[in-house]
Amino acid sequence: MAAYRAYDHIEDRHWVEQQLTDEKEDWIDKRAQEIIAILPKDAVSLFLFSVPANSNPREGLRHDSAIEAYNNLATAVAYAQAEHDWEHRTGCPF
Repeated sequence: MAAYRAYDHIEDRHWVEQQLTDEKEDWIDKRAQEIIAILPKDAVSLFLFSVPANSNPREGLRHDSAIEAYNNLATAVAYAQAEHDWEHRTGCPF
């Protein structure tokens, strides 16, 4: 009988850990989407004021590979910030 109780306890703990992991992943996904929404929509907007107008790299920033690279950068930044926000959020119950 004790073996069944121990097994039930292990299963309950596994279930709770899975719920916490799912909650964390959902929170991070939602936070990352919020961050992506406030970032500039494209690389041209990001570099508009930091690149001198006479150098004119804007067409290169509109290239498909540049768009893909910027989207990867924005996603990586958003998820890294969301992970950081999760780890440093206030009101954490544990």
